[in-house]
Amino acid sequence: MTRLWWIIASVVALLLVGGSLLVWENKHSSSSDDNQVKTEKVSQNPAKNNPYANQYSRGKCQGSGPVEFTHSPMKLEDIATVQPYGIMVGAHVIPTDHGYFAPKIFNSPRDAYPVYAIADGYIVNASHRSQSVGDGPIKAHDEYQLQVEYTCTFYSYYDLLTSLVGDVAEKIGKIEGFNSKQVRIPIKAGQEIGRIGGQTVDFGVWNFELEPAHVANPASYKDHIDRLYLDDMYKYFAEPVKSQLLALSARVVEPKSGTIHYDIDGKLIGNWFREGSNGFSGLAEKQAEAGNRYWDGHLTVAYDYVDPSTIKFSIGNYEGEATQFAVKGNAPDPKDIGVETGLIKYELVQAGYINGDTGQPWMLAPPIANPKLKANNQVRGTVLIQMTEAKKLKLELFPGETASQVIGFTDKAQIYSR
Repeated sequence: MTRLWWIIASVVALLLVGGSLLVWENKHSSSSDDNQVKTEKVSQNPAKNNPYANQYSRGKCQGSGPVEFTHSPMKLEDIATVQPYGIMVGAHVIPTDHGYFAPKIFNSPRDAYPVYAIADGYIVNASHRSQSVGDGPIKAHDEYQLQVEYTCTFYSYYDLLTSLVGDVAEKIGKIEGFNSKQVRIPIKAGQEIGRIGGQTVDFGVWNFELEPAHVANPASYKDHIDRLYLDDMYKYFAEPVKSQLLALSARVVEPKSGTIHYDIDGKLIGNWFREGSNGFSGLAEKQAEAGNRYWDGHLTVAYDYVDPSTIKFSIGNYEGEATQFAVKGNAPDPKDIGVETGLIKYELVQAGYINGDTGQPWMLAPPIANPKLKANNQVRGTVLIQMTEAKKLKLELFPGETASQVIGFTDKAQIYSR
């Protein structure tokens, strides 16, 4: 494997997320108690009385159920690729609850590409981000996230817009810092609502009539319960838009939209949180740090979002930074590891995407029939893991060491739970 190949692979990793590492994960934060919603099935409640109507639309929504998306978020000719849900990269330690629309010219100037409403609806919340969020250098930013209501139980959101336009910009007005504003702005399908440039458009769909996805401990997501209602990003687009977007998908296996939920009770696979780190939201003192390192206690052992045949190890603090690795030998499978397994060792390696049919580096640009994540052989470290209970494990990192150099746990081992 040439050095050039790994340089290309590193560039791909950056292109995958672009500004998305900067995403403000606390996108629904508020001082209101409305965030403390229950995980009951929403369809059991009258539409206007369900907790999500109050949280997002403050009781003003109408109707329930999904609607049809008649327009793409970007012009089809402007899109290079559509990335699925579930990437683990940098500060996105736990699989992301959004996908990515990447523009044809990624390193374009700000505001180079228009962004459109996919259906008639209401913008109900607008958030602003004034600086980057991640383990890299802190940089000034001027970006917006919009939450859009279609019915009391069906929403989408856009993020990383470099500007708002027209009526949307006028009615939202100026937002500074890491602040948000509750609004109710009607938008029409096909209406330009913002611009993007130099990064992706983040995109997600929530359907609160779904049964909530299984997670081993819902309490760990108490401020991010919408993750449990993430719906297929392609499903509701009308033809021919749906087929045109699917043709741009970087993921070729079903579900094309990707997945973010891997937890199996009693098994290693899925999401974990370092004991005492306050679940997904992180500790208040971590949120106050430069870079807002709420992800410091996050851990996921699951599969790659494009090539789900490959095991990924993702941790919020590997020598001080959030880091992701492939596993040398791609075994043992985390879905087969339980308390009875005892100690396991994963040797951690870097990886990059290739065309599985040709063996050549792949930059995630469709069409491709067989995308693969190929690991190299240089071991960057070893992780020792032992599940001690169905919802608890012991873990220790050994940077720079191979499995043969790791004998057992030391006093640096840490406990993670669901």
